[in-house]
Amino acid sequence: MIDLRKYDTEVFNMTIATIGKRYQVVIPQKERNKLNIKPNSKVEVTAEGDKLVIYPISPANFRGIGRNLLEEIDATDYVKKLRREWEERSDALERS
Repeated sequence: MIDLRKYDTEVFNMTIATIGKRYQVVIPQKERNKLNIKPNSKVEVTAEGDKLVIYPISPANFRGIGRNLLEEIDATDYVKKLRREWEERSDALERS
């Protein structure tokens, strides 16, 4: 079997990304533009065999407690807001 990974990536229309010390990956501009990926975009990361696959996802596909978490809202502020709402509901139930 031929190991295609040792051949020039240009032949196979691939670009190279580097994994930083904090395991962050910068997606090359060409691929970001193709998929309209912006800063703070959410992606799904999956290991398939010996490959790492990154799928862009839209906020419309979010489920659960964070479904209302939009890019312009800080996650910490969002959680604090939820906790305040829960405390207010709990206090209201205790008073009734």
